[in-house]
Amino acid sequence: YHFRKFSNDGQFLICFSRNCQNLIVYRHSCLSYCSKGINCDNQDEFPIKGQKFEGHFSQLYSLNLACGSELICKDFFLVTDCNCYGIFATATTPDSDPPARRGAIPNIPSMEKITLYLVRLADGTIMDERKFHNDFIHLAHNAGIFMYDDLVSILSVRYQSIHVLQIRKAGMFVDVQT
Repeated sequence: YHFRKFSNDGQFLICFSRNCQNLIVYRHSCLSYCSKGINCDNQDEFPIKGQKFEGHFSQLYSLNLACGSELICKDFFLVTDCNCYGIFATATTPDSDPPARRGAIPNIPSMEKITLYLVRLADGTIMDERKFHNDFIHLAHNAGIFMYDDLVSILSVRYQSIHVLQIRKAGMFVDVQT
């Protein structure tokens, strides 16, 4: 697994499968432990379950986000202020010498397909998705996608445009402006 990070409220541990095709979400489960004795510093008394990952986290779901030549961008993850939804991205490998397209800046790499997913973190339901074709967006470390309150701005490098989306409480992307 690739461990990404905790959600802002600390309830969910976001991970990706080794092949970068699946989103795996864990919830922290508190380990309860009681020691019978005066000296509680004895490591031998600590239960075996508490020494394993499964003793502290339970897997909520595994969700296949990427298929074919797409991969989950393991360095990208945004969470909404209400901690209900996570935004994840999948993309194809960039082509450094893409064919010319109307409106596109020449000599800028291109990804055949970039998909943003709005996922409800509690149960793994994909609420909405937004696709960008033959474009280039810096996904690593959220460099090309910014979030403020319920607004998401996406910087398209290849087409020199900014897409502003709003995330509605019902769990959908709504176009605001480009």
